[in-house]
This record gives sequence, structure tokens and C-alpha cells, in this order.
Amino acid sequence: MFATLFSVTLFVALAIQGVFADFTIDTPSLTQCGNAQINWTASSPPYSLLVVPADDPCDEALVDLGQLTGLSYQWNVALAAGTAVVLFIEDSQENEAWSGTMTVGASNDSSCLTSTTPTTPANPALANPATAAKSTTTTYSPVGAANAGLAPSGALSIRPLSALTSVGSGLLALFALAL
Repeated sequence: MFATLFSVTLFVALAIQGVFADFTIDTPSLTQCGNAQINWTASSPPYSLLVVPADDPCDEALVDLGQLTGLSYQWNVALAAGTAVVLFIEDSQENEAWSGTMTVGASNDSSCLTSTTPTTPANPALANPATAAKSTTTTYSPVGAANAGLAPSGALSIRPLSALTSVGSGLLALFALAL
């Protein structure tokens, strides 16, 4: 009896671990008009990658980086120094991942900025190149999604339970109780 219960428990634990497999996105360092390498873990392509304001991630995206099929993207950061942002990525199965909060660091290069460049100042001092040499990163709190948690890389990962997994787990639990 104990061996059967242990086997069922181990099986269920492994099944649940597979369901919550990490879909994560890195939190790169951002510099005004500089290049940033954005990487994420494999899931179900294509991926929709957005840059959203850190103070209101559910608001309109500041930048839509489009539909991507690879696991990385080289982005020219056309955001003003001091802009606080979060990266949001969604795969074709609607699994989501969020980066940590990033504040765009200052640089003397303003060639990418236009009169319509979006900004969400996190700290006015960071907008001055003399007072800020690099970007800053802080921990980001989930927006309120179910099953949200921090992956080992520090990025947020969200993986909803599928209906098949939920039904399978329920049947397995009933089987275990019947023993």
C-alpha cells in the first residue's frame, strides 16, 4: 500500500512539474538608443513580444516588437533614458512570461529618439547622462495572473493548467484514493 501511494505521489509530482515548466524571458540591461539582446526559453512559437510601461503593465504597449519564431531578438532601444519598462512575451498557446522591471539607462546618443518616443519616467535623475551611466533593474511583481511565480533566472513565468492535465490529475487522485 505504501509503495503504491509513494509511486502515485511521485508520478503526480512529475506530471505537475511538467505542467509548470518554465517559460521565461530575460531581464536585459537597456541603454537609450543602444542594442539589447532579449532571450527567452523555448515554448510554442510564434511569440508575441511587447515592451510595456512598468507602472501599468496592462496599459497600451510602448513598443510592439512583433511576432517572432526564434528564441532571441536584438532590439534597438528607441526609448528615452529614465523610461521604466517590462518585457512581456506570449506564445501561441497563450503562455505568458514577464521580465523584471528595467529602467532605460542614459547615453549621449539620441539619434533614435523622435518627438513621439514614449516615456514613463521612473526616476528623473536617470534622464541625465551625467547622473546615470547604466540602466537599473528591480524585481517585478506579477500583475495578478494565476499560477505566476519566479523562475530560477528571476523572470516571471506563467503556465496555465490544460483541461487534459486537470482531468488526468483528478482521475489519478481518485485512483489513488481507491487503493
